Amino acid sequence: MPELLEAYLDYCLRRRSGQLYEGEVRERHILLVWSVFGTCSSILHRLCTHSPASEHSNYEVPVFTSDRLNNASYLRSGFLPFNPLVNKSVVSLETVELYHHLFMRCPRLGIQPFIRALCDLQGVRFKNNVPVQFASAYDLYIRLADGVRNQVRSALGRLTPNYRMLNTCPACQYEVEGEPAQPIRMMAACDGNNSLKRFQRREPSGDGRMLGTVKERPDTRVGGGDYFLLPETVDLWDEPNWGKWLDWAPTGRGAKNSCTDRWSNMNESKTARSFGCFEVNGLFAGFCRHSFVLVFADMLRTGEQSKYFLALLHHFMSACRDDRRQRGLPDEPIGSLGVGYDIACGMVDKITRSPLTQLAQDEKLHLLIGLLHGYAHNRLCQLSFLMLYIYGAGIEDLEVCERFFSHSNALASVTRHMSRFRRHQAIASYAYHRDNFESYHNLSKFMYSNYKQALGILNRARDTQATLNQLGILDAERVVSFLAEEKEYLESREQTPAEEVLSNSYYQALVKLSQCQQRLRRARKTFREELGSSAENNDSTTGEEDDPLFLTERQMTNEQEVEAKLLADVHSLEERLGLRRDQRWCKGSEGWEKAEGLVQMASYQKALDRLEGLIVARIFELSRMNVSGTGMYGYFKRSAAIVSALESYNEAAAKLSPPRKLLDWNNVLNYTYLSEFDFLRDTRSDVRDRPWAKPAVREAMSEFFKLIRAGEELDRLHIEIKRLLTSMKEEEEYIPAVARKVQAYNPPLAYQIQLYGNERGRFNAVHRMRLNSIRKLKGFNPIDSHFFQPGIGIRRQRVEEADFCETQAAREEDDDDESEGEDEEAEANDLAATVLAVANDHV
Repeated sequence: MPELLEAYLDYCLRRRSGQLYEGEVRERHILLVWSVFGTCSSILHRLCTHSPASEHSNYEVPVFTSDRLNNASYLRSGFLPFNPLVNKSVVSLETVELYHHLFMRCPRLGIQPFIRALCDLQGVRFKNNVPVQFASAYDLYIRLADGVRNQVRSALGRLTPNYRMLNTCPACQYEVEGEPAQPIRMMAACDGNNSLKRFQRREPSGDGRMLGTVKERPDTRVGGGDYFLLPETVDLWDEPNWGKWLDWAPTGRGAKNSCTDRWSNMNESKTARSFGCFEVNGLFAGFCRHSFVLVFADMLRTGEQSKYFLALLHHFMSACRDDRRQRGLPDEPIGSLGVGYDIACGMVDKITRSPLTQLAQDEKLHLLIGLLHGYAHNRLCQLSFLMLYIYGAGIEDLEVCERFFSHSNALASVTRHMSRFRRHQAIASYAYHRDNFESYHNLSKFMYSNYKQALGILNRARDTQATLNQLGILDAERVVSFLAEEKEYLESREQTPAEEVLSNSYYQALVKLSQCQQRLRRARKTFREELGSSAENNDSTTGEEDDPLFLTERQMTNEQEVEAKLLADVHSLEERLGLRRDQRWCKGSEGWEKAEGLVQMASYQKALDRLEGLIVARIFELSRMNVSGTGMYGYFKRSAAIVSALESYNEAAAKLSPPRKLLDWNNVLNYTYLSEFDFLRDTRSDVRDRPWAKPAVREAMSEFFKLIRAGEELDRLHIEIKRLLTSMKEEEEYIPAVARKVQAYNPPLAYQIQLYGNERGRFNAVHRMRLNSIRKLKGFNPIDSHFFQPGIGIRRQRVEEADFCETQAAREEDDDDESEGEDEEAEANDLAATVLAVANDHV
């Protein structure tokens, strides 16, 4: 213990005297700064001449003649100026880097509490202007880091548009030669989040209005890099703006989706209303299934509307199409693009009617619903979109958006009052850090967990097969056909069968015709009596409207016209029913009696059908959620559709003779299986007799589809594992080779290339260890061992001598051009002026 205390005191003393800034630690920060603002580094030569010898000692440091404000001198010394135009206070690069990494790990940490902690640590009084000045220095640091990263990507040949989005996830996007095709080539997810709002600063309202005028200073800087879509791009996908797209013609409004009323974010009339104090109401984001960020879009003064989803889809799919064309691949992709969205069922019709329809068809877009949200949709939606029943979906749940938002919500308290630029900057920095230090680190863990889960499901294959055999289901196609039968049944509950509608219409037309003919006979009889009475009394008709003879004649004429119309309707219905004139129904016939019974129970039958469809679908939904029979009062009570259907059923049942049994909530909520619903006997076809409606069969069906999805998951994981191993191997060869080439003419940039490769490369050893542990899992098939060996990437990059010779020659030419150097100096001064202007802004 005494030795540790003595070592700590020695460390504190050396830190105070500045000895910790010597040697390699100091040199690393010099190289970081020089790689961006080398034209202003007049102090770099003096500092390097006093630095200890290193691998860069043979590097000739350029001497620059212009450093009027001494900003480059401070940067070379390891400090960032608070105010680039008035250099009175500086902050060390190590301090700014410390805050940056703390902020990435704990986004709730704002600048002000960090500065207060530093003041407490240094024993000085906190001043209100210091956080504003530190924010200016932090902006410059982020600009430096982005500039270094762009130079590194340029040296690696990775600065092309959309390169990050198309290559962010090695498991999804690093294709390997000879890999088998998949039904779904890539799975992604999109969703909106309303936590990352942004207030818009306004003047106090003096005339009673809710909001005053905007008082924010203009800031032309654009933050976020290629992570954010431009608002103008997003607005093009608002439905009123679809006419601006060429080669698109409106197709009319489609059918209403049955889930529209169940999701508030599908009701655009509600989501369009928002608090006026917010300029940004949230963030709409897209991710791959491994949680790597694809793209963001700000929800400006609106809620979660369809235009954000359409804009993200268009941006990603068009980039994929252009990338294939650039690489000389066929326009038609292999496999579909699966995109999960919690309201995907409502987007199908929207995409079909929008200008995106052709691109969606070309890219084979397949909309999905994640498991978390899927069981809140009605059963018909589940049968069409739930991933358990989608071929090629595997065991993926596609709920990556919620996982990301659960962490990024910590940014809300800090970014809500930031300027537009700083908010984008903070979100993009957080996304970059999470992709490279969290998502990539957990990539092999994701594969290991899914592989283990899939093997666990497949280990139950014999039990599932035995259960199906006991139930008399010997053919796998029979299990698949059960889903089609269930879907057909639920669709039939939505409306009255066409045959019954036609029979009821024919019966009602016959009843109306019979009543009309009775009225016509009475009118003719009355007319003859009136006519005979007039003849006996020698009365002549006056033609007045109150004349009895005239009134009876007009009534008789009207009834004759009605009879002719009804006869035409009856003849038309008889043709549709295939009946001859001599087969017309009459009172007492079989068709008449059957139709009469259906008409008498029409309202009851309609209410019963609706209640049946809702309850059957809800029972199946709850059985998948494992909550059926566990007190579902609150769940059922929140369903306005079931409440309305139950009231309509009881009202119709009470009018029958004899009345049917009335239902109440206490009985319905205690029902767990369909066999307990005795009232279902009155339906057209008792669903309880269907084999797919029996609880044992449904449970076996669920296990069967899990087995199918588990096998698909293993196939996908084998491809992803090989892609990851290939990516690691080729990156470990390519990045050091580029660094060695750049070392000959730019050692600082070569060092940054090494750091860039180490961002993800530090986790490669962990990945190999986890992937090797998969081969030790129970149930692993040794035949699949070849997937655990690297292959050859289709996008493999190689170091070419000519590329670096051209780069070197261009660089030497730039150094000889004095005018260009003056332009670079002017650009640096403009940047300093912009930083100063924003530093004085309190937004």
